Amino acid sequence: MSELIDLAEWCEQLKETNAFDECVSFFSKGDDCRHVDYFITAHLSKSKQQVAEYHIKHFRNVLDRKTCGRGRRLYKAVFVEEGKSALSVSYNQRHCHLLIQKPKHLTKAQFQKQFNQLWADICGSDDIKWKRITAKDGGVGGLISYCNKEIKSGIKAFRKELSDNSYQQHKRQN
Repeated sequence: MSELIDLAEWCEQLKETNAFDECVSFFSKGDDCRHVDYFITAHLSKSKQQVAEYHIKHFRNVLDRKTCGRGRRLYKAVFVEEGKSALSVSYNQRHCHLLIQKPKHLTKAQFQKQFNQLWADICGSDDIKWKRITAKDGGVGGLISYCNKEIKSGIKAFRKELSDNSYQQHKRQN
């Protein structure tokens, strides 16, 4: 019986490792991620929950076009979570975590205002929390681990298809 438990634990660890490896691979194939400035948690309105990925992709495209112009992209990693913890304020609500670069030509206040307005218009919610990425809080690696916390529930949070790095976007803003 203990062999079955060990096998189950091993499978869980493998899932976690694979999810983390996918994120690391994304970052390592792109530019140096030192340019990732902010960690943003943004919720979607109830009406946008079922097709969250569609709305997030549309938001991403509009944000890039408004901040960088045509053909350029900000460096960003997108994680979509289900809110499985009953203790969380996000319980049973899909929400998005973004590790994102701030455009050089905008101040934090300008970028935050533009981001928040677009998110509210496209994703239907003004429940957005901004946090500067710091080494004290674990840096990018610590945030990637945090964003993969629901992997034990079988939920893969990282969405490579919604994220942008220079490997995928050769015209990304530097």
